[in-house]
Amino acid sequence: MRTCKDMGIHVMAFSNLGGASYVAIGMADESDSCMSPQVVKDAAAKHGKSAGQVVLKWGIQRGNTIIPKTAKKERLAENAGLFDWELTAEEMESIDALNKNKRYNNPAEFCERFFKVFVAIHE
Repeated sequence: MRTCKDMGIHVMAFSNLGGASYVAIGMADESDSCMSPQVVKDAAAKHGKSAGQVVLKWGIQRGNTIIPKTAKKERLAENAGLFDWELTAEEMESIDALNKNKRYNNPAEFCERFFKVFVAIHE
């Protein structure tokens, strides 16, 4: 993130909520969910929001572009309800501290694992 800021590159999030589809294909497990840590649940309860909204709001407050997808009307309303509240600096720091330095959406790994083709995206 720092390098991107230094170079004037804007970051857009992909799989904003950590794709649950990666669990189904064995590239992640249920404990990897970004919505399950207690700090996220606590912030959601405090603000009267869902855990998903907290995670999306965290991304927005970090300066990322967030483009969540949904096929459900109620989630569409949730996704739109991100702009009338803020996470505190303490909540932001606590969520930042959850970083595990894992990348779930790694095209190089995905392509090699499922298509048997190495794609040198960033390695």
